[in-house]
Amino acid sequence: MQLKTLAWAPAFAAVVGAIETHGGYDFEARFSADAPVETQEIKDAYESAAAEQASLRLQEQIKATSIATSCLDENTGTTPADLYALKECIAEDNGENFFDLLADDIEEANAFWAKVLGQSTTDRTKWVAARSYNKAYFDGDLTSIQFAAWTLSDNADAANFDANPEHYYKKTALDATGSQSSQIFEGWGGVLSGFGTKRTNFTVPAFTTPEYGTEDTPSGWDIGDSFPLALQRVGPKVLSDGNTFGVLHIAVRDFAEDEGSTGKKGIEVYSAVWYPPWDEAEGSDHTEFVDNYLADEAHHMVVEVINLTLQAQKDCKSGLCVLPTGA
Repeated sequence: MQLKTLAWAPAFAAVVGAIETHGGYDFEARFSADAPVETQEIKDAYESAAAEQASLRLQEQIKATSIATSCLDENTGTTPADLYALKECIAEDNGENFFDLLADDIEEANAFWAKVLGQSTTDRTKWVAARSYNKAYFDGDLTSIQFAAWTLSDNADAANFDANPEHYYKKTALDATGSQSSQIFEGWGGVLSGFGTKRTNFTVPAFTTPEYGTEDTPSGWDIGDSFPLALQRVGPKVLSDGNTFGVLHIAVRDFAEDEGSTGKKGIEVYSAVWYPPWDEAEGSDHTEFVDNYLADEAHHMVVEVINLTLQAQKDCKSGLCVLPTGA
């Protein structure tokens, strides 16, 4: 996946190693199964760039709408910490404020995805993925089963808010059978892509175990036996008009000491979204979408996986992971 070089690139100049350390744990990322481990740190530079654009947009809309204006009394910075404090203030006033603050952004995103869908094949064997493979060297302090169980909890929804600058709302529900669905409002883009951030309000009405080789889940999406099927889930990303504009695919596995580069064991999280390829796009839109916009979301994924796994480890250490029976 070729990345567009924008203004944030100089932050990487002094970095020579593949490992980045956060919260006392080491992490590394790849953007495809056969790709080498990234040799540049991702989280801090990308999170900072995304926080700046999110902060400026929220401040602009607070002034324009007069929603949660008191939040600007002390929260006008643009660092990740400043941005997360601003979001917390906005949500404390009303957790759904972001839908009104960013209503224009939602409409813009809906129009963008309608165009992508209208100029794309529906054949999912030809869809393209934003994805990342993320190794987290917790060395037994967090297991794949623990992380998978944690993602079904209210704690995961709470942590999601500060897992990425462009996360605005997430509410997960479990029905009587244990089936999971989510409403999500978040944005991605604008750091590596000239398309800008598309802040999108969508639902994932169901997460299911993938059945590879079907029309909905082609065999080309199969990530192999190293990720247990029981710890994989796929789910459609559905816009408010009922149209599916992508498919989430998440998975987690444990890996042994000899499978990594630090001599420690840990967990690997696979995060992907399969999108229509915009193969009938006009001009350079297809190339920009495939080369840069998807890369933007893949980097967004690295940030959220690091932040979420760190919080999961803390919660599980505190006894907040409820493991399924028989685990």
